[in-house]
Amino acid sequence: MMTLPRSRALPGARSAVAASPASAALSTLAVIAGALLAAPAFAADPVAGQTRFSQVCAACHTVASTAVVDRGRNNPAMIQNAINTIPAMTAAVSGNVSATDLADIAAYLGNSPASISFAQTTVGQTSAVSTVTISASRLAALSSLTAVASGDFAVQGGSCGTSVPAGTSCTVGVVFKPTAAGARSGALTITHNGISTAIPIALSGTANGALQAGLSADASSVDFGTQTVGVASAARTVTLTNTGTASLDFGSIGVSGANAGDFTRGGSCAVGTPLAVGATCTVTATFSPAAAGARSASIAVAATAPAAGGAAANVNLALSGTGQIAAAPVSSLSASSLSFGTATVGTTTAAQTLTVTNTGSAALSFSAIAASGPFAATHTCGASIPAAGTCTVSVTFTPTAAGAATGALSLTSNAAGSPQSVALAGTGALANTAILGWSPAAGADFGTVTVGADGGLKHFTLSNTGTAAATLGSFSLAGAAAADYRVDTASTCVAGASLAVGASCDLAIGFSPRAVGARAATANVVADNATLPAALALSGTGQGAPQPALQLSATSIDLGAADTAGRPLTLTNSGNAALHIASLAISTARFSIDTSGTGSCGAAPFTVAPGANCQVTVRWLGAGAAASDAAATDTATLTLQGDMSPATATVALSGSAGNTAMSNSGGGGCTIGAGTGAADPLLLLMAGLSGLILWRRRARR
Repeated sequence: MMTLPRSRALPGARSAVAASPASAALSTLAVIAGALLAAPAFAADPVAGQTRFSQVCAACHTVASTAVVDRGRNNPAMIQNAINTIPAMTAAVSGNVSATDLADIAAYLGNSPASISFAQTTVGQTSAVSTVTISASRLAALSSLTAVASGDFAVQGGSCGTSVPAGTSCTVGVVFKPTAAGARSGALTITHNGISTAIPIALSGTANGALQAGLSADASSVDFGTQTVGVASAARTVTLTNTGTASLDFGSIGVSGANAGDFTRGGSCAVGTPLAVGATCTVTATFSPAAAGARSASIAVAATAPAAGGAAANVNLALSGTGQIAAAPVSSLSASSLSFGTATVGTTTAAQTLTVTNTGSAALSFSAIAASGPFAATHTCGASIPAAGTCTVSVTFTPTAAGAATGALSLTSNAAGSPQSVALAGTGALANTAILGWSPAAGADFGTVTVGADGGLKHFTLSNTGTAAATLGSFSLAGAAAADYRVDTASTCVAGASLAVGASCDLAIGFSPRAVGARAATANVVADNATLPAALALSGTGQGAPQPALQLSATSIDLGAADTAGRPLTLTNSGNAALHIASLAISTARFSIDTSGTGSCGAAPFTVAPGANCQVTVRWLGAGAAASDAAATDTATLTLQGDMSPATATVALSGSAGNTAMSNSGGGGCTIGAGTGAADPLLLLMAGLSGLILWRRRARR
């Protein structure tokens, strides 16, 4: 800053105290205040002014004269006057400064800083506000103040209005709003009355490119290869990188697709955890197939960059793998049961063979193969059976007592479903004893048969599997409904017959239910020198014979006055057999029946199918229809005869002659009959009013 030295008093001014710098400054101010010069018409550059000030002025200024220099802010005329009138300044500066220099120095002293360099700012964003201070000379106010920014810069905020009082200052705020990347420059141009030309404050800044959202993955798909069903694979990792210029927020990270349940997601990438620019996170997945075959899904990662206007950055990872059934043995048996028939007690039958096949994919080994009861087993299975291999198990039967014998062959192995069981059965017989058995042994069901009808025959075979012939005794029926069954004469199994070893005969049983509902019984046989079979279970259901049922739409009909249209009567067959109506009859000729027309039953006799209906129309001819009968009320009975139960149905019919006193004449008027009832009060009132009106008219004449 310039510092004016002590000087002699200017002409016309008071003398200053020579020994006091302050008094010299005051006398200088007095000189300057009276000698302001007009500003030249050239640009005022505060940057150049700073340089000129340090070159030609700094040597003649001290801190003590700062207050004096303040009067030169934005006021080149005062500076010129001081140079002209103060000897020390004249000696130091005269001839070294031009009018341009004076304007530049005044701009430098009055506008700070001389230039502004903004921090790097992203394209489309706005920097922090920087301020420029505009100061007025202590001797003169500034007016007509304007401040305009150019380029990618804008005036924003500050305290300056259009004027600055003398000796004060104000601020202008400036921001950097780059529209393109790279170095950007502009100026804050200040104008006011202190300097006649504009004062440019250099503005500069560097712009970064617009914020971008970017997300990349080091793999786009993960193939887990072949994995055993139900067993989880090792985790596979995919690394995601924020390749954009703005932080990312994860909105969702999820597994979807046809077999999404086979894949489990993990990793450090998480919703709610931002991913900074250039940072990485991981997405992991494991594969545990639920079934064999190709399995697939995908992981969708959705992220946005709030600072980039919510721009999206998404990644989709395809997941695949193949499920395979774990290698395991499977034990398949050639039979689920073995039947040895009849064997003499104490003897051993020939062996029956069971084949075991390993249909799995791993070796099959048995820890135990054994038979229970009077059965024994041997096998060729060894220590293990390879996949697709076979072995045999041989079973024999040695009955220890007469009668049926059962047991089981148990096979314990390393296959699923172990232990396996095969049912064993046989019958022990004493030497020279017949053994009788039925086929089918469970009996028979005759189904549903109408009561009294023949339900047909069921045939049963009686076989002798013993070691001696049997002499058949009686065949009997027992049980609550034994009478519903019969041993038919078509049977070859008869009492007294001899049934040789290995021979058989046929028993035919018939069914004819005697009542409705379930009917059960048993059939038994007795024989000499034989083991007898269990009784045969017999069953059947009796149902009632089909029957018609008559349902009438009414049991009484009031026909009112004589009515040529008549009233309909609907006949419905609610039974399950055809209904035959033999006759329809009415007890008096004053009523009639019409059986013609659409939906009519027709003339009797007629038939109504089960669930169907038809109509007859009943009419009354009126009380005067018969010359010998003029009764006011008439009644009759309609009688229907048919094969329903009961076989007769009746409908009460009635008509009222009194209702014929008034009838429609057909011309829109009416005919009033003689009638014997009391006079209608309304008619009497109307007649009285008519007479009164007629009398008053005659009286006026």
